[in-house]
Amino acid sequence: MTKNYSSYKKTKEVYFGGDLAFPVSAVLLAALITYGLFYFFGVTVGIIFNVVISWCVYFFMYYFGKSNTGITFDFLLGVACISGVLLFVDYGVYALVVYQKTGMFNKLYFQLWLFILFGIPIAYYAFRHGSYYLAERSMATEYLRVPLKIRHDRELLMYIDNIQFVNTSRRTMSDIKLEKPNCFYSESELNKMDSSNRNYYLVEIIYSEIIHMPFGADSLLMSWYSVIEDKYYDIELPFPFEKLTIEQEKYPTNVSKVLRGKKTKRLNLHIHANGGIRLFNDDMVLIDLKENISTVISEEVRNEKIDLHRQSHDYYSNPKAFLNLIEKIKTSGGIEERFLIQNKLIPWRMTISGLRGNNYLDVDDVSFSEYKSEIAEMEIDKLRFLPKKIGIVYRGNYLYDWLTLIFNSQKLFQSIQKLTDGNDEVAVRFDLNFENGDETDLQFRIIANDKSILFGDWEIQVKKDRKQDMVDHLLDSDEDQQKRSLYKEAWDLVFDKQYDQAQEKCDMIKAIDPRYGFAYFLEVRLLWYKEGSKACYAKKDYFIAKTQHELAALAHMHNNYGCLYDQESRYEESLAEFEKAISNNPKEGIYTCNLAEIYCKLNNPKKALEAAEKSKKAGHQSTTLNAILESKGTRYV
Repeated sequence: MTKNYSSYKKTKEVYFGGDLAFPVSAVLLAALITYGLFYFFGVTVGIIFNVVISWCVYFFMYYFGKSNTGITFDFLLGVACISGVLLFVDYGVYALVVYQKTGMFNKLYFQLWLFILFGIPIAYYAFRHGSYYLAERSMATEYLRVPLKIRHDRELLMYIDNIQFVNTSRRTMSDIKLEKPNCFYSESELNKMDSSNRNYYLVEIIYSEIIHMPFGADSLLMSWYSVIEDKYYDIELPFPFEKLTIEQEKYPTNVSKVLRGKKTKRLNLHIHANGGIRLFNDDMVLIDLKENISTVISEEVRNEKIDLHRQSHDYYSNPKAFLNLIEKIKTSGGIEERFLIQNKLIPWRMTISGLRGNNYLDVDDVSFSEYKSEIAEMEIDKLRFLPKKIGIVYRGNYLYDWLTLIFNSQKLFQSIQKLTDGNDEVAVRFDLNFENGDETDLQFRIIANDKSILFGDWEIQVKKDRKQDMVDHLLDSDEDQQKRSLYKEAWDLVFDKQYDQAQEKCDMIKAIDPRYGFAYFLEVRLLWYKEGSKACYAKKDYFIAKTQHELAALAHMHNNYGCLYDQESRYEESLAEFEKAISNNPKEGIYTCNLAEIYCKLNNPKKALEAAEKSKKAGHQSTTLNAILESKGTRYV
């Protein structure tokens, strides 16, 4: 049906690359050698040289890897073509030699030669570049970029022939290319896999690609055979293209807007039993049909599709094993139960205890929806689809997706039914408890009707590197909080003039983190209060070195020494220290205010006012700053 429809075609960008650089270089080298032969030995020798190298080069290219080296007409024709190209290029060399020896120069012929030699290749590549641009523009304006995921219950054993979005009036269609059916692994094969691979294959998506859908697509064409149902479906459904939210593609930024094209949100296509179709995105359900009428196919076509599906498996490639699988699936009732769960909202909430830090949840539910949720939001009773997978993401320096919980949703549903006696209105609570903050002691309890059970049909996947990063960040956060607490306590003691106790707190901070720069700022202030400015000057190099790696602390240190020099009326030295403080932390307005005060004392009102205005812009406020601004830089108090 879609044979006469055209689809998106990937265009190949035109490059002048290394594949052309070598032959061009070889021709230029041959021309250079020919110039010498023309000049010293005459035209005949030059022509013979070009024919000989044409013969040798083409002989190697033509007969490479062949056992027979007989001279053929095709070979002679190739040699003649190469010789013709070389001799044409050599016309320019010949014209140069004639001009050097006789002074004669045929300008018309030379211009014609230049035009052919350079004009034709340039025109050729200009044509190719133009064709590439027009093709890219055409594809970008005629087709929409759409991320598409296609799923079906693995036990339906489907063989999908075709899925396409089409614009019937323009006879264009999407570029969906489906591979062979996914492998259906046996229980023994699944048990040999690690949990990550096993869970991947149990919920495997049969298709996940970015497709190109024609603008104005009005139909969805689908055809597939369900081995378990023994039914073939060949359907055409109206597609509501106008409901899609379309936006401009932002990337790549080095490509013009028109060539980037348009995009829309990801589409999810689910195929159910009885030919049911559900197509939706994050905003809405676009198509939702519970069933479709099957199509009659010949026994030969039916058997061919069964064989193709069977041969896509390892264990079930045996016809008898495949028949046993079909019988087992038909009698298990698993497909019907999963379909029921996928369409059932249950009033549930989740509480999480023992989890440290700022975390949020990435939830995948049984309806194949994916969403992010704050933990506090999950603690509210709400009608939701049951979770299938929950990822716990820690917010640190970046997002650490360190833990994933994968649930057996059928077992979870059965446990809930048991606790609620099948009453769908009874609220359910999932209690997730990290005992001792360790995922190995993690317990998952289902609570309903004042009863609870410990649920065990789930798996935990831990990304060890991400977990270690999270643990390190938590330790750093704890350490930072401890340092800040001790730092505040120390300054409270300083204000009470309990300098020895404050020094003890300072020593405790340095024991936790010897590189904490503000501990050394605290220490230099204590030294000033206890022993005076001379003791501070004696250890200036030491304190500067200890804060060199932490710019904010280094700025504080320079500001401190600026204040010391100011108290002793050493204004030039004070000025230099305040300027260093500003260069290390220009956003701190107090340093600029201190600089303005020094300029006042140095009788430089212009610079004092400039510095005061910068301090005000930085958000600093003080009586000194107000005095400088009001006096236009002439006084500071």
